[in-house]
Formats: sequence, structure tokens, C-alpha cells
Amino acid sequence: MRQILIIDDNVSDSNEIKRLLAGFGAEIYQSLRIGMAKEDLMKFNRGDIVICDFKLPDGNAIELMEWLDRKDAGCSVFVITDVETVADAVASFRAGAKDYINKRLIRELLIPKIKTLIGRDYDDNFPLLFSRKSDGCLRAYSVAHIVAPTNLNVLIIGESGVGKEPLAQEIYDVSTKSNKPCVLLDCGTLHYLSLNHNPKQPMTLLDAVTAQFRKAQGGTVILDNMQLLSPDMQSIVLHVLANSNQDTRIITTATPNIMELVAEGSFLSALFYKIKEFTISLPPLRECQEDIPLLADFYLRHYNTEFGKNVKRFDNSSQKAMRLHSWPGNIRELKHVVRVAVLKSRGDIISKDNLEFDTPASSVHMNFRLDDTSLEKAKITAAIAHTGGNIIQATKLLGISERALWAKRKKYGLK
Repeated sequence: MRQILIIDDNVSDSNEIKRLLAGFGAEIYQSLRIGMAKEDLMKFNRGDIVICDFKLPDGNAIELMEWLDRKDAGCSVFVITDVETVADAVASFRAGAKDYINKRLIRELLIPKIKTLIGRDYDDNFPLLFSRKSDGCLRAYSVAHIVAPTNLNVLIIGESGVGKEPLAQEIYDVSTKSNKPCVLLDCGTLHYLSLNHNPKQPMTLLDAVTAQFRKAQGGTVILDNMQLLSPDMQSIVLHVLANSNQDTRIITTATPNIMELVAEGSFLSALFYKIKEFTISLPPLRECQEDIPLLADFYLRHYNTEFGKNVKRFDNSSQKAMRLHSWPGNIRELKHVVRVAVLKSRGDIISKDNLEFDTPASSVHMNFRLDDTSLEKAKITAAIAHTGGNIIQATKLLGISERALWAKRKKYGLK
């Protein structure tokens, strides 16, 4: 039987969570302090669940997760809080939390996730999004979870292949509209919608788009690749949005060039500002060096299963090659590279010779200059990796002095 531990010094909140979890077929325990909780957790097994208030009288959820990590407990930890902050959310996800949820949304967001987790085998992979550890991605995922319970329209900006659509789907999954319909529309193919209709009853493109939005009434519409909309389609979508049910939420994905399209007037500013009530930026893989080995290992396990192989790891030469590659195709390219490597491998270790990169490293401009303090650590790590550890070359890429780079490496704990 699965075990669940609720750690909260607010007894009424703890009792309410326990009541909501009743009937899930789990053994439920409660603790008021982290110290008390550790005694219970010594009896927990891999796959058991911990629900922990972020701040407690004798510590916080981060300290508890660090302790669990040292014990290699393998528990799924959900952090709850009275007051959400981006800093606390980032810290929680970095420490390994499965989610960071406001207490006001326990019923809507936490309980369904616990129910889903109990209803599936622990060995299946937690969503790939949350296996990442880079600062840029953690910040993006943290603010995504903060905006998810609201009704704000969200614009997700990032290069092709960085995972914009999965993040859009995650926002829907943890939103208060997750029990309502969700319609995914590829903006590059919207103009074909009317062609798929019954030829005996012709439908205009406006009618066809309106019909798709009607399917999601009161729920969510995900508009993928918004930058691909033609001028005519932009006008149609703007008209539909202006006349559709105001309770329908819009989550949009687009590549960074959409900003240029708006500036030059080839994308309707009225539509752009209607869909970007809240913006999330996903960084390219080349700026997320910490994520490359994590993602590569994730896909290694995945393709081992697909091909019936038992490849155990990447050797030093392949790891270095992956660090130095610029990944113009981002995660989509890495996924393909690992798939081919696993298929071609004859032993249980992948070497550099097994890697077939889709594109040359020089095909993408590597912007390492430190013009955004929120990405400093990621860019410094990427620049050092890109130059093979040559500090002088790294300082030139970053546009700072050796002394400044030394200070920043010390600040971020980089070797």
C-alpha cells in the first residue's frame, strides 16, 4: 500500500488534505515538524509520497528534500505554500519537488496529481520537463506553475525544438481548467481546416476556426507556432478571439522572431498583445549545459526499451562532443541523435563515433554575452564548455574580464 505523509504545522490544513485523500487506498500520516517527519520517513519506501509545507517551525521543504536525497529515499515530494514566490518555486523544483502549489488550489491541483501518481506504476518517467536542472528552465517551469491556475492568456517563446508545446500542455494539466476541453491547433495548418469539412455543406475558414474554438468553450485552446499565421489568418483568429467565450483560455507558442514580425508590421499587434497577457521564455539547449546529460540519459533509457538494448552510458568522448555541440535543433535534435546512437551501438557504452549530429555546430550563432543577469550561470557554463575549458576564450565570448569571470564562477559555485 502506498504511504503518504502530510507535513504542515497548520492542523486544519493538514486535516483537510487528509480528508481529500481519503479513499485513495493509501496509508496517510501527519507531522507538524520536519524532525517528527523524519522518524516517519525512515519507514517509507521508494514511490511513497510527501506533501510538505514550504515553511515549518524547524526548517523548510528544501532542507527536507536535501535530507531525503542523501538518504536516496526516492519519495515524490509536493511542496505547498500560503504565499507563492518565483524564488521559492525555483528552489523547490531544483531540490527535486514534483510540484509547488498554493494551498488555495489544493483541491484543484494537488489532489488530481496525487490520484494520478497513485494510479500508475512508480517506474514510469515523471514528465520530461521536470528532469531538467538549468536555471533558465527551472525559472520558466516555476513561473508556468504560478500562472497556470489563473485565467491569463500565456505566450511561450522559444526556438524550435525547446519544448514549448509540452510546457503549454503542462500549464493546461495543472490549471483549474484541466477538467474542461483542450484543443490544440497548429497555426501552420489552420488554413486547411475548411477543406476537411463535408463538401456538401461548404464552410468558410472563419466558420471552421470558430468551430474549433467552440469545442474548447470554457476550457483551453493551445495555438502552436503562432508566428506561422498568414496575414489573413491573423485577422480571422483575432476576430474569433474577440467574439469567442471570454472564459476560454489561450496558450500560445511562438519562436523569438515573432517580436520582429510585430515590430515590422507583418504580424498584427492587436492579436499579439491579446495573446501575451503573460510571457514565458524557454532558453535554447546550448544555454542549458546542465540539462544535456540529463536529457541524453533520459532518452538513452527510453530507446533502450524501444530497441530492446541495454546501453548503460555515454563515454567521456561522447559527453564532451555533446557539450561542445551547439544543438541548433535543440531537444528535438538531441532526441534524434541519441536514438540513432542507441540503435547503432554494438556494446553497452556510446562513444563519440556513434553520434551523428543533424547540423554542424557553426550553423547557429552562439550568443554568450552577459546581457541578461537571469541567465548568467547558464551562459558562463555554456561558454566554458564550448571553449573546452579555455578561460581566455570564454571571457571573449562572454565579453568580460578574467577577473570578473573568476568572481562569477566563485559566486555560482562553478569549478
